[in-house]
Amino acid sequence: MKKRIGLLLTLSLVIGLAGCAEQKQEPETVEKTVRTVQTTAVSTGNISSDFSYSGKVAPSREVSVVPTIPGKVVSYGFDVGDHVSEGAVLFQVDSTDLQNNLRSIEANYNATKLQMDNAKNTLDNNMVLLEEGIVSQSEIDQMKLAYDSAQASLTAIQIQKENLEKNIADCTVKSPINGVVSVRGVEIGSFASQGAPAYTLIDLSAVKVEVGVSEQMVNEIAEGQKVDVLLTAVSPEPLQGTVSTINPTASQTGTYTVKVTMNNGKKLLRPGMLAEVRFITAASSGAMLLPRNAVLEKDDEVYVYTVENNVAKKVLVETGIESGEMIEITKGLTEGMQVVTKGQTYISDGETVKVSQPEQDITVPIDVNAQTVPSEEE
Repeated sequence: MKKRIGLLLTLSLVIGLAGCAEQKQEPETVEKTVRTVQTTAVSTGNISSDFSYSGKVAPSREVSVVPTIPGKVVSYGFDVGDHVSEGAVLFQVDSTDLQNNLRSIEANYNATKLQMDNAKNTLDNNMVLLEEGIVSQSEIDQMKLAYDSAQASLTAIQIQKENLEKNIADCTVKSPINGVVSVRGVEIGSFASQGAPAYTLIDLSAVKVEVGVSEQMVNEIAEGQKVDVLLTAVSPEPLQGTVSTINPTASQTGTYTVKVTMNNGKKLLRPGMLAEVRFITAASSGAMLLPRNAVLEKDDEVYVYTVENNVAKKVLVETGIESGEMIEITKGLTEGMQVVTKGQTYISDGETVKVSQPEQDITVPIDVNAQTVPSEEE
């Protein structure tokens, strides 16, 4: 019985050792994740730092025209949208009463002038008699007083006459500028007065865009500075404007009004159009550029991951101007280097990666007996 038990133990040991031998002969494999990343080459180009504010197009000048002499409108010459030259007649008010007054004044003027001329002749003739002692000095003085009085009356009437002539001329209202009619507020037979504009004229040879700039940015702007103005209703490309004025006082909203003027020779820019003014604070040409998300910051370090021969390398960099999704690299990289732009937050320095599009993780078998598995940092 003891011999049988011993034999069984021996057979079990032999079978167990044989099984172990068979397991050692098979290669041992594990599943290892190789991260797939997306890269882009470092390129060169132009970049600028800017900020934008919205506004509306307005005419460079807007003039409200009212009559100096109120009265009934007897005619007008232009309607809304018409181009008007400086000095062109816009409208006329009735001057009948003024014309009648002028005729009366002219008659009075002529009579007074005749009196003055007679007084002058009498004075001159009697001056000879004064030398001969025929008339006295007191009589001469009376004659001179009559002449002076007639002369003063004529001067007063002359002033009245000139005022009436001016008022009659002002009944014909002319355009003070070259411009376009934006409002016509008169009709034939209506009463024009200074209480409401009879015409509104706008100068569209140039236009302006006024924007409210924050206190943090207003000192970045200077008069005479060239700016880009985007008007999508006119052009997909920005147009150029010039900063003409900067209000030194903040408005009630806490912003500073900045006026940008633009040439409008083609008359394509119209009041009311939406505009976006772009102020450039810094610019660089021929700069090395990367997408902003390629640059990482951690533990007071600014760095990117480059890829060479499927191995990621951490490279410290210095940055410059940022604009939108792009950033300038001033130190640490050279043109053409491949930099990780997707997946960079999940890799580590020296890690084996696969560059592929689109970004995804893949799993491949690795023979642990044949190679060393790289460490992985999440």
